[in-house]
Formats: sequence, structure tokens, C-alpha cells
Amino acid sequence: MFFHVQKLINEIIPDEPDPAAANALQEGLGGQFGEMRTMMQYLFQSFNFRGKAKPYLDLIQGIGVEEISHVELIATTINHLLDGSPRYQGKGAGAAPGNGATPLNIALSQGNIQHFLVGAQGAM
Repeated sequence: MFFHVQKLINEIIPDEPDPAAANALQEGLGGQFGEMRTMMQYLFQSFNFRGKAKPYLDLIQGIGVEEISHVELIATTINHLLDGSPRYQGKGAGAAPGNGATPLNIALSQGNIQHFLVGAQGAM
């Protein structure tokens, strides 16, 4: 059982949109050694403790729950970095209204195209 409080462990203060930084954080969220993998690994391991392993269960499960907060923090950071970005609002940076970049053009110019194809331009 988990208890969720609607407050991040560290407050994120939006500065300005930065799609390139959001793209870089995607690896930290869902990459090979990202927070999603770590969270699932610790939680799954904690589900397999039996009998007298309770002290270890508490430790591993506690780490898994802490990793959930890391996932939430990184996903929120990515969303703040994308929020209000001209490129993610259908307009290229500095472009006149109506002459913006299309989502396909944006996807082709970035290094993480799956972000645009399956992630709805949010944290994934």
C-alpha cells in the first residue's frame, strides 16, 4: 500500500521552456539505467521476499517507494521544460504566427523521435 501526497520532494520552479533539456532528461526517466527501471526493479524484488526476510523487505520496498518519487520528479521536470515552448505549440521559435514547425518537422530535428511518436510530447 502506498500513500501519495500532492507535493514533490523538491519544488520545481519553471524558468523557461527548453525542449532540448526535456529530451535529454528522457534517458534519465526511461532509459536503460533510468528511474523507471530502478523503480520497477526494487518494487518487483520486494514482492518476492518471503518469511523471515521482513527486514530486507522493508529496506528494498522503501527504496522502491523512494524511486517512485524520483520518477514523479523527473516526469514533472520534463513537463515543465516542455510547457509553453513555442516548438511544442505548433510554432518554431521566433516564427511568425501561422508559419510554425509541424510536429513531424520537430520530431525529425530531435534525437529522440519516439518521444514524438508515442509519448504525446510529454514525459514517458
